[in-house]
Amino acid sequence: MFGFSKKHNFILSASLNGELLNNGQPVANTVVTRTLTYGDEYTDEATTDDNGHFSFPEKIIKTSKPSNMFDNESLVQHVYLENGTPEGVVLWYVTISLHEDSDTLSELLKGLVCDISKEPQTYDIPIKEAPEHVFTIYGACKI
Repeated sequence: MFGFSKKHNFILSASLNGELLNNGQPVANTVVTRTLTYGDEYTDEATTDDNGHFSFPEKIIKTSKPSNMFDNESLVQHVYLENGTPEGVVLWYVTISLHEDSDTLSELLKGLVCDISKEPQTYDIPIKEAPEHVFTIYGACKI
């Protein structure tokens, strides 16, 4: 009746290209996990090459959630290394409540450089599409 059940393409994540380092040296043959949570959880893995590079393709789902005015659920992007803890070694963690198709996020995800020897940091990144808002990103990737 109101179009709540009509499904649309929804971008959970732009493509991601990263480099995994330890004290500035490439970390080869290591599994990197990406979990995207938006109601359901979507998980995929990539293995670093000899130079520590890894990548994930853009992830798009069909959902009616964005058109449902009663749904206030945020999207969570979590990229990490398994280490036996629930959160793992966090490379990238962000909760997104605005701008699911953000140029700001797409640009950041094009070239992540993550050094696991460094303490994870929290960054507040202004959203180009809405400068009065920020993405708060936590992880071991330099931003």
